[in-house]
Amino acid sequence: LDNLGFESIYKFSHFNALQSQIFWPLYHTDENVLVGAPTGSGKTVAAELAMLRVFRETPDLAVVYVGPLKALVRERMKDWRQRIAEPLNKRLVEV
Repeated sequence: LDNLGFESIYKFSHFNALQSQIFWPLYHTDENVLVGAPTGSGKTVAAELAMLRVFRETPDLAVVYVGPLKALVRERMKDWRQRIAEPLNKRLVEV
């Protein structure tokens, strides 16, 4: 990730196969990416890579997460508040 703040978010040393395959377009380009993969395959980390690109390239822009269930959104909010928002000094709002 070439950014110590971003790298500190993750407790693992390597991305899995799915995340590795889609890393470049998510983190280094403005291309649209559609990820279709099973539960537990790493899609959330893939979304985080796209978020980190926005934070790196255009820090004043907002990122919007839309989840299928309110409970899932709350779970993401709790996790991202601890792992991403606080360490990176980002504001996190649920609407």
